[in-house]
Amino acid sequence: MTAKTTTEQPRLWRIIDLIKWGEEYFLKRDITNARLEVEWLLAQTLDLKRVDLYVQFERPMEPGELARFKELIRRRVSGEPLQYIIGTAPFCEHEFLVTPAVLIPRPETEILIDRLKAGPDPAAILDIGTGSGCLAVTAALLFPDAQVTAVDVSPDALEVAKDNAENLGATNITFVDLDILKSVPEGQFNAVLCNPPYISEQEMTTLQAEVRKHEPATALWDNGDGLTFFRRLAQIGPRLLAPDGRLIMEIGGRSQAGPVEGLFTAGGATCAFYPDLQGDLRACVVHW
Repeated sequence: MTAKTTTEQPRLWRIIDLIKWGEEYFLKRDITNARLEVEWLLAQTLDLKRVDLYVQFERPMEPGELARFKELIRRRVSGEPLQYIIGTAPFCEHEFLVTPAVLIPRPETEILIDRLKAGPDPAAILDIGTGSGCLAVTAALLFPDAQVTAVDVSPDALEVAKDNAENLGATNITFVDLDILKSVPEGQFNAVLCNPPYISEQEMTTLQAEVRKHEPATALWDNGDGLTFFRRLAQIGPRLLAPDGRLIMEIGGRSQAGPVEGLFTAGGATCAFYPDLQGDLRACVVHW
């Protein structure tokens, strides 16, 4: 009798199977929001919206699709931030393009936009260290009659910001390649926005590895005590602001509020601090 030979068929993976597998795989590797992140990576692989994954959850995956998905999973497990892998990040109800040339927008930074909206409508806005342009573009969309100037020392970051402005339809922005530590933007502004590098050299070692290893160091720390840019803003702020102007900055929490306030009040300014969603002091609004 001739022995029968059998060939094992490769497993058929459906979208729903990969969502369940990926969630389990990420949870074992201590990746938070495991299911959500798997859905984003799978949507990126298939060029679908996340909601479409569940409309098509029985759809079988092609070998090429599985290979692409596996590569995205590998990148995420290695520590690469999800936002860099999928190329976008949300901010103030908009989706912004992000690359490793720019800091990933964070929900805490949205408080700067909240404080901008809390004051009178500005005619001229300056965004210092624009990065992805999340602050400048959001401000330009909120105040279409205002003229927004966005400056950054990184040409690569400015290219990302320009792409975001174009994609989101913000036409009232001028982008300027400028080092704020060496130069002062021309003009006076009703509102100056700034999310400066405020992490100290000592604090850099305590950051999550995926932040420390992947996000641009120049957007995180100042090669010093974290106060370099605040000192500069305290010095040039009166030249930048119109008589009714406000300087709206992000700070590194309650522990940094005292030193920041001291820098500005020494020059005759007044400071008000506002908490973020976690209750830590995150926004500082300065008037001269």
